[in-house]
Amino acid sequence: MEENILRDAGILEDVPEAAGISSRHIAAYLQHLRECDYEIHSLQIVRKKKLVFAAASDPYTLESPHRLLSAAKAIIAASVLFAIDEGKLSFDSRVIDYFQDKLPENYDRRFERITVYDLLTMQSGQNSDLAFMDFIENTDTDLCRSFFRTPMDCEPGTCFYYNNSIPHLLFFLVERASGEEIASFIQKRIADPLGIEITAQYDRNHIYDPVTTVLTANGFLKFSLWMLQKGEWNGKQLLDRALLEAACSQQTWTGNAEPGYGNGKGYCMQMWKNAFGGCRMDGGGGQIALILPEYDMTAVLMGNEARADMAIRMFYEDVLSRIHAEPLPEDEEGRRLLTKAVRNMSRAPYHASAHSRTEEDMNGKTFSFASNRWQIQSIKVCLTEAEADMEILQGGSCSRYKAGLNATWRESGIPFILSPDTSIQNRIYGPDPQRCLLSGGWTAEREFEVVCKSLASMGEYRFHFCFEGEKLKLRIPEGISAGMKEEKGFACLESI
Repeated sequence: MEENILRDAGILEDVPEAAGISSRHIAAYLQHLRECDYEIHSLQIVRKKKLVFAAASDPYTLESPHRLLSAAKAIIAASVLFAIDEGKLSFDSRVIDYFQDKLPENYDRRFERITVYDLLTMQSGQNSDLAFMDFIENTDTDLCRSFFRTPMDCEPGTCFYYNNSIPHLLFFLVERASGEEIASFIQKRIADPLGIEITAQYDRNHIYDPVTTVLTANGFLKFSLWMLQKGEWNGKQLLDRALLEAACSQQTWTGNAEPGYGNGKGYCMQMWKNAFGGCRMDGGGGQIALILPEYDMTAVLMGNEARADMAIRMFYEDVLSRIHAEPLPEDEEGRRLLTKAVRNMSRAPYHASAHSRTEEDMNGKTFSFASNRWQIQSIKVCLTEAEADMEILQGGSCSRYKAGLNATWRESGIPFILSPDTSIQNRIYGPDPQRCLLSGGWTAEREFEVVCKSLASMGEYRFHFCFEGEKLKLRIPEGISAGMKEEKGFACLESI
């Protein structure tokens, strides 16, 4: 593990067995995720005041900036709770009182009955996400104004509907009630006391966009641990304990009673109720923080996946349901299995070999291509013991790239063949998108895979070089690794 970053919370670093968790069970969980090709980026577990597991999937580290997406709703909710604690708002405050300038001339009078509590619990009375969808398609949209133009479907506080425009109203509520910009408000009350960095982007109209929030895995762990400790940090009660207890408790049913471990078990305040107790922050792409008071435990998972419910189910079955109340004996073999499982978390080519007999036929050979949409004119690959050296003539410019072998990475200051995907759902704000990491290996005797990972992109590109006699068939991804996006497959480019 990296250096224990939780000492200021009185958390010790120890082996899983010290907290009643078997190293074998964590190893089995990681192995099951790997077998399902689940794109995990990090996993951290704290139980009984002990940091018992913390690992990131290479090339990620626990200090890599990472998107939270909807998991950031809990940060906005915490800001509202601070405003309530300081007497600037109450759960019963009428939302409309703070948005008189956003109201249309004629509006549904039910808007007058929406309270802060209704927004925190996703019970606004609107059974659609039309305002937010309009905002996604046109980022110049005034989302608050659009909210008050979206039809009401029922009386506020009577039915649940997950509405993504609500966090925008909540942060404006905090700003207007406190007279302080939300970024400064969050910095003073949450980020500074916890010693973490919370950043989000402002749009061209200087409006804070919580969906762009970036934290590190360590920062996300600290925030979730602070929630588990009901507002206490480093011997100080930063926020009223009862407010956080309420925020982490079920407030409403979702109306969705499907079986399993998804979102049908109830809703708290900008967080979901777990099927097995406690609550969780839950963001698109698999940003999960399980807050489990019954187990005195928090588990934080980051990734780039659309199957977060599967990861939650597996965690319960492999780890949580098998926990012991008392410490377990040390298990040297279990630690060995866990070390191997951590190594296999790497996003480098899985089960790839550094070398193949095909090298003799292709090493140093130049493959030329007819006109194509990628403007690739020629490719030459030379393999050494430690890396693949690739020379690509593209668009009239010759670029050289190095990809690490044996699950290692090499950094490139320019993207490999394709520009990084920096769309709003994929962009990690902060790092330079042009900084890319490359890793490669032989996945079959004649097929060499290169993984390109931009430090500013949640997903990755995987290229497949298929050497067949005198020909090179290059399979080029049509999109990044799926995550929140639809898998788009590959296009094939064949040498002449």
